Amino acid sequence: MKVSTRLFLAIVPAILGLAAVVGLAYWGRYERRAPEFVVVVAVIAAIGSLIMAWRNTRYVARRVQRIAAHVDEGRGGRDELDAIERSVDGLAVARREIREGDAEREAATQRAADLAARLDETIGALSDGVQAVQLPLHILLDSPFGALNENQEEMLEAARAAAEQLEVRLRQSRKLIDVDRGAVAVHVRPIGLAELLRPALAIAEARAAKRGVTLQSSVSPLTPRALVDPMHAQEAVTLALGEALDRAESGSTLHLEAEQDGETRIRIRITGGPAPATTLPLRLAGALLRAQRGELANDRTALSIDLPSERTERTNP
Repeated sequence: MKVSTRLFLAIVPAILGLAAVVGLAYWGRYERRAPEFVVVVAVIAAIGSLIMAWRNTRYVARRVQRIAAHVDEGRGGRDELDAIERSVDGLAVARREIREGDAEREAATQRAADLAARLDETIGALSDGVQAVQLPLHILLDSPFGALNENQEEMLEAARAAAEQLEVRLRQSRKLIDVDRGAVAVHVRPIGLAELLRPALAIAEARAAKRGVTLQSSVSPLTPRALVDPMHAQEAVTLALGEALDRAESGSTLHLEAEQDGETRIRIRITGGPAPATTLPLRLAGALLRAQRGELANDRTALSIDLPSERTERTNP
């Protein structure tokens, strides 16, 4: 039974009481006698109304006290309804703030999407411009229209290298934006650690030889398979190794160690050189790893790559 129904039933005794008063006023006059059945009905109605009013009043009172006990914060008030009213007002304010917060988050998301779209357009325009610059540079260096002296060749080579580097950075910037907004598909599967690291190590060893840096790697054979997207994970490791090599001094030695870290994680550490600054390639590597439940940590002593292993799937079905 609803509370409103109970409260309306609480009015019934008053109605019956009014009818009884009218009846007694009529039959209470001189030489008038109330019929016996009227008196019986009046008594039964009065007792029934008393019981109904008592039960409904007790029910409503208990429910009000119970609700007030949950919402009472120790602040004063005339009765329990004050505490309930304060709680309802607080809930209304909280809901309004939540709605306003949702609107602000939606607006922020829209602004971020607009900014990402503008950045994508800008990067596309810059990429087109870089490609337009690269073509004449290639023609001048590979099929010059006239003899070039040594200084001219060096300047053109430097310009071409700078244009190629800029093109690489633009591609990385575009991919970082795509990863951050969830536009890059991630297909996770188990893969052996040696197989995962083989392409990245091959590229790094070639770069290390050109820079006069020694690269030593150690992969524990007991390490479980990594649970990652092989393509994105290999790109992240390649980027991290490349940044470490770019800052290593000629004649130095870099160490890459891969082993199990705990029950469900794999740790890859790159040590031996100065700590790389947080550059665009490292930001892209970190974003690629986070997209597959991995992590990239950059401190003063090492670059650490944390990857989930296939045991993660077994412990978290």
